[in-house]
Amino acid sequence: MENFSAIEKILEQAGAQGRSSLSEPEVYQVMALAGLQAPKYLLYPAALLDAPSAALDAVSRLAGDKLVLKLVSSKTLHKTEAGGVKVLEKIAPVVEEALRAMAAKFPEAEALMAVEFLPHSAFALGEELLLGARADGAFGPVVTLGPGGTSAEGLTRALRPGTSPSVMPVHLAFESEAWQKFLDANWAWGYTAGRARGAKRLVQDAEMFRWLDGFSRVMKHFRDGGSSAWAIEEFEINPLAASGGKLTALDGVLRFRKAKAGGERSKPSAQGVNSLLHTKSAAVVGVSEKKMNMARIIANNIVKAGFPKEHTYIIKDGVAEIDGIKCFPSPAALPEKVDMYVVAVPSPEVPRVIAEAGDSGKVNGVVLISGGMGEKAGSEDMGRTVVEALASARKKNPDFALSGGNSMGIVLNGAKLNTFFIPQYKLEHPLGVNPFLAKTAFVSQSGAFVISTESKMPWLKPAYSITVGNQQDVTVPDYVERLAEEEDLKVLLVYMEGFKPGDGLALAKVIAKARAKGKQVVLYKAGRTAVGCKAVMGHTASIAGDYLVTRLIMEGAGALVAETFDDFNDLAALACSFAGYEIKHGNTFFMSNAGFEAAGMADGVAGLVTADMGKGVAEEMEGTLKEFKLDSLVDAKNPLDITPMASDGAIAGVVRTALASDEFSGALVSMIPLTAMMNTLPASAAPQEDFEKSFLKGAAEAARAARKPLLFCVAAGTLYEPYCAYAQKLGLPVFRSADRAVKMYAKYLEYARRG
Repeated sequence: MENFSAIEKILEQAGAQGRSSLSEPEVYQVMALAGLQAPKYLLYPAALLDAPSAALDAVSRLAGDKLVLKLVSSKTLHKTEAGGVKVLEKIAPVVEEALRAMAAKFPEAEALMAVEFLPHSAFALGEELLLGARADGAFGPVVTLGPGGTSAEGLTRALRPGTSPSVMPVHLAFESEAWQKFLDANWAWGYTAGRARGAKRLVQDAEMFRWLDGFSRVMKHFRDGGSSAWAIEEFEINPLAASGGKLTALDGVLRFRKAKAGGERSKPSAQGVNSLLHTKSAAVVGVSEKKMNMARIIANNIVKAGFPKEHTYIIKDGVAEIDGIKCFPSPAALPEKVDMYVVAVPSPEVPRVIAEAGDSGKVNGVVLISGGMGEKAGSEDMGRTVVEALASARKKNPDFALSGGNSMGIVLNGAKLNTFFIPQYKLEHPLGVNPFLAKTAFVSQSGAFVISTESKMPWLKPAYSITVGNQQDVTVPDYVERLAEEEDLKVLLVYMEGFKPGDGLALAKVIAKARAKGKQVVLYKAGRTAVGCKAVMGHTASIAGDYLVTRLIMEGAGALVAETFDDFNDLAALACSFAGYEIKHGNTFFMSNAGFEAAGMADGVAGLVTADMGKGVAEEMEGTLKEFKLDSLVDAKNPLDITPMASDGAIAGVVRTALASDEFSGALVSMIPLTAMMNTLPASAAPQEDFEKSFLKGAAEAARAARKPLLFCVAAGTLYEPYCAYAQKLGLPVFRSADRAVKMYAKYLEYARRG
């Protein structure tokens, strides 16, 4: 845009006056320079106000039967609420009186302005929009669009979360048909464009594209790390009125500041990250030969996992070996270059250890377990020293990369490598493969989140369990980018606390690429509130960002965003079980042996999830009910309450019929396990029972053969944990309440069907 220099001059003049925001007339000037439309206005400096002549001037020069009188004051941000906006009949005495009254009420006013009145309804949905843009450290400039006017905030709060507004990072907006998708998904624009029931089109999409493009270009130019000396923090038009087939700004806010130098962070090389994902040799620093400290637990876990001992080393001077692992006095003395160099030493020693690793030329990837590297108050200098050592190491070896600090470690199933510092008797390490689940990677800033999740879900055996800590070098997006390239990897589980500069945008891009390759991404983003952001900052020393912006952008990119920890676990179970399935529709078969559960499941049927059943399938199920002498107790229907009298054989027959039918895309079976008719306990606990003889194995096989989701629910106490674990080993996601199972399946189905 050739008018950037003129906009720069406006910002320069305002900045020289000590201001950080523009007046409304100045905002209109910026819009005009960006090719955007503002109403015609006349400006009357307050110090020189001649009310009679100003009134005559306004009446003669502005079109229409009405005009708007507005306050111009840097001290009054909310003009409407303060009484600084008046809609008047265009009659000279009326305008003169209003000018005098407003000048008297606001003695601090810099000017008064008379603005052309634009005919439109402030109360009809779609006629007033809010178009905004703001600078964001994680995503760069972002643009938002939602309902506008004085009730914009209240209306947005009243809508279902995520409905409005829509958010788009400027740096994604120039790709393909991004703006069209942005508008198509926007709730407020649906009314402006006439897509909502009873609405008529007020403005063509091309008109909004012009505004979105103009906003984006301005924000992209006036940003940190750009070519301008100024950065725009916020640029908002509210309302942006739809009238006469055009969009016109009726008010505007623009806040700015001096731009910060520098751009995106220096990223580690792909090879550096790959060395941490596909490790062939490893060394541990910090092992004690006298006690079982953290580093020694790690060294033992590496060997116990099955990683080759001949490619495992300990850095320890004056000791030949510890626990059968060879020791070397320094990294320079190692017999080979190591892919993973695990550092678990007291924090004051970290800068020296990292510098030695870099200088040696024998280290590619560092996993820094030690904390206190900048995330704790007073440790900033130590953090900077580590960053300096990292930069120095990269000069010698461009593939030198550091993961952490404050990392729990990394577990690589394919390499049989476990560097978690958790003793095996405390946690069944996530090694091995569940053959019935999709190949999965778990990437998390929080190590505790990973071990907590995997402790609760021992059936989950990720190919990669990666804890990133405070992201001093390698970040979550760096790992996800590399993992998204692996064709056989189907699910990415991601826990995110804070972003380094530009990393929100980077993560959105790699999620979009992963989704395009058919992968599923389940994301939990922490740091949603002011208190949550403070907690995140204390843990990771990262930029927390705004949760709503993050959620909307990540969902738009293709992530399945979990609202709670329990949601994350349940959605992860569904993704790991069903990724790769083509779920053709949402019609689902529901069955329980308890009436309350059947009713609860029926209550949960909504949206994409339906519970229809045709006559032919019902007749086939009736045959099964008759075979097991249940036809006198229950009729075939959906949801089906098969009663506590149903045996495993009866349940198996009904489930097979449902899964074989094209009418159903999947099934949810919820069985109260206390009935004596079913095998729900291990033979060791109840000799007359054996859950391995239950309907579960055959049902799981039938579901896999049909490539249809089968969810299982056990609404009972801890006595039945082995029954649940058995179902999970068969690849079935297990829930403990039927209504929650329906809710989570509905969310997953919407995501899976969205593609």
